[in-house]
Order: sequence, then structure tokens, then C-alpha cells
Amino acid sequence: MPRIFIVVAALIVSGCLASLPTSAPAGPSLTESINARVKELDAFAWTPRRPLTWKDFRGQPPRESPAAAETAYSLLHGVRCVGSAFEFRVLAAFRPEQSWVRPDILQRPADSARALRHEQTHFDLTEVHARRLRRYFTELVAPCRGSNGDLSDAATRYVRDEANAQAQYDKETDNGRRAAEQARWDKEVDGQLFSTSKFTLPGNGKTPGV
Repeated sequence: MPRIFIVVAALIVSGCLASLPTSAPAGPSLTESINARVKELDAFAWTPRRPLTWKDFRGQPPRESPAAAETAYSLLHGVRCVGSAFEFRVLAAFRPEQSWVRPDILQRPADSARALRHEQTHFDLTEVHARRLRRYFTELVAPCRGSNGDLSDAATRYVRDEANAQAQYDKETDNGRRAAEQARWDKEVDGQLFSTSKFTLPGNGKTPGV
């Protein structure tokens, strides 16, 4: 079903996508900043040990929506330079209070299982793109010599790719109703998680400047 997607970069206003390299540490670390934002959003990070359950969907279904369920998530990231050392953190987070499921779905076991699997793959797909952004940051050469605009533009491209992939997933699976296509996407996304496992959480890193 349609996703609610909010991009939040550490140390800036929610809804903006930007990177703020600094010449020296100031205030909380990137990890502390993003963890504080996760707490503020009442969210939790993607983890292979924590699959979604319907208890995580605590929002109220809107009467005007035809969807059976909806997932809300945020992609949080931040970067900074400390001297010549580049630091980053990227996190995909689920937002229970903005995610919802219609009660009648829960009364039909087969439909409930199908819908939850569909929503889980949406969240997994978000994590795949978070890992790709982590990989991008990891592989940068001398990022502290570039501009924060360059970093922001690159991150924007990854975010756009993620949104396009989510839309394609919904279209090809007909929001989870096409069993064969759903199974294909489940397998493909699982494979992408496996191939990017090097870039799983904690999802932050430090690379020396050159």
C-alpha cells in the first residue's frame, strides 16, 4: 500500500535533505543526534532480529483510504568532517503511530499474513537503500574536500531511487494481491539484503581523510 516516507537528516529540520560537514566536533555525535530523533519519532530501527508484527501498527486507519494497511517510515542520515576524518550514519526507522491496519484484515488469517508480508518487504526495501547509501558514504574518496551540496545531491539520488523502487513494488505486486509477483519481490529483496549485509546496522562509519 502507499508508503508514508519522511527524509530526515541529522542536525537539520525534518523534511529537508542536507549534509552538514563541520571542521570539529560540536554538540552530540551523529549517533546521538539520530538516536534522539528516533526516540522523538517513537520509532525503531530496521533489524533482522525484529520483523514487523501487527502490534507495531498503532495508528488509526483513515476512513477515506481504500488501503488495508499502511507503513510509515523515516530514512535518517547525517555526515560530518572532524578534521580530515569523515563520519556518517544512516538508519531506516519504522514509525508505529503513523502506521495502521484495518481491523477486518486481522480477522482473516490468510489475508492478514499476506498483507503483513507485503508491508515487511516494503520496510526491507527501505533498509536495502539505506545500506546502499551507507556503501556510497563508505566508498567516498576524500569526502571532506568536497562540498556539502555534493553530498546532499548524492543522497537525494539514493532517496529518489528508493521511492521509485517502492512504487514499482506496489505496482508489480498490485499491493500484494498478485501472489507470484509478491513471492518474486520477497525473494529479490531478501537477496539484496544478503548481498549488502556488509553495510547493515550499526550503519555508521569513519573513514580517514587523505
